Amino acid sequence: MCDVSWDMRAASVLCGQLKCGSAVAVLGSDWFGEGSGRIWADVFDCQGNETHLSKCPISSWSRTACSHKQDAGVICSGSSLAFHEGRVRLSGGMECEGEVEVYFRQDWRRVLLDSWSESEASVVCRQLGCGSVFSFSNSSTSSPEHRDMCVMGFNCSGSEAHLGNCSSAQAVDCSSREQLSITCS
Repeated sequence: MCDVSWDMRAASVLCGQLKCGSAVAVLGSDWFGEGSGRIWADVFDCQGNETHLSKCPISSWSRTACSHKQDAGVICSGSSLAFHEGRVRLSGGMECEGEVEVYFRQDWRRVLLDSWSESEASVVCRQLGCGSVFSFSNSSTSSPEHRDMCVMGFNCSGSEAHLGNCSSAQAVDCSSREQLSITCS
């Protein structure tokens, strides 16, 4: 399936169909890797209450414009990944202030400031139960345990309840890039 119009409603239908709970994150192919074989459908228009993906209207079958570089992914609440993947924490000793870390691909990783906006910051503060964004900036410190790989590329509208519901991020080399620090109110 294509991730072009893959959303939480279609993902929740699939999780229910597989008896794996409900969707907690919608992901692109860069999360699990590219699939193989024929792509059967690319646009499901689910309402979210269907019991099977076949009950959702399908805009097109076997469209060749979609490749495995656009495969859809999902983490269901019944998955062992759901407990950890996409969790957020702030390091630095304060409950609602510090460097942003995301549990991404089975490890805690620092988030890079590159392409970060108030929308993503709002989602992090909401997910942590820390109110709204007061400020975000580059971090003045950097922990040696997180120097190898960081995360960047989250793209949120700002209304999501969980960072995992934003478009997928990618792991990148931290090198000397600026890492994200946030203060929630």
